[in-house]
Amino acid sequence: MSSTATGSSGLPLGMPSARKLNAQELSLLLLRLLDTAPAHGSALSDRVEKLSQGFYRPSPGSLYPALYALTEHDRIAQTRAGRRKVYALTDAGRAWLGSHEGEAERVDQRLRRAGRKLSAMRRAYELNMPDEESSTLAQSMLEARMDLKAALHECLDLPPAAQRRIIQSLTQAAAFIRALDTPMAPDDEQDFRHRP
Repeated sequence: MSSTATGSSGLPLGMPSARKLNAQELSLLLLRLLDTAPAHGSALSDRVEKLSQGFYRPSPGSLYPALYALTEHDRIAQTRAGRRKVYALTDAGRAWLGSHEGEAERVDQRLRRAGRKLSAMRRAYELNMPDEESSTLAQSMLEARMDLKAALHECLDLPPAAQRRIIQSLTQAAAFIRALDTPMAPDDEQDFRHRP
């Protein structure tokens, strides 16, 4: 698999929870959004959050360095509208986006899928616990699932002995999760958490 087909993280099946998009993926997404209309930074963050149904909102520490780099590479131009900087796609940016459209589409679709999953999980959680905690739990559960998928993808080239340990751990984790409907003695829970 090439890194352009999967992003530089090489994770086609999920996104690690620590970083939902790498710098290039965020840049592609920003170019794609700016291809529809110029926008200032916080409006771009809003559009990313809306696209992903609340799954991802780039932090200022990710967004503004990406916008700066795109400006430095002449892919976007900035103008002032009062106190705000408004960013617009340049012809060079449009051409670069065109040559990377497949990757930009994959990033866009990945965020949309994550947003749909998060919305479905929120609805399911709200049925069982109609309070503010349900949304936080849904986000955390989705991130944990995606992180697990990414970790499994990263270990595909481990030796058979390590693969067997992973299978054993997954089997134990699945059994533990299924047993959550049944009250567990505190000693059993501690025992499970300390298994290698």
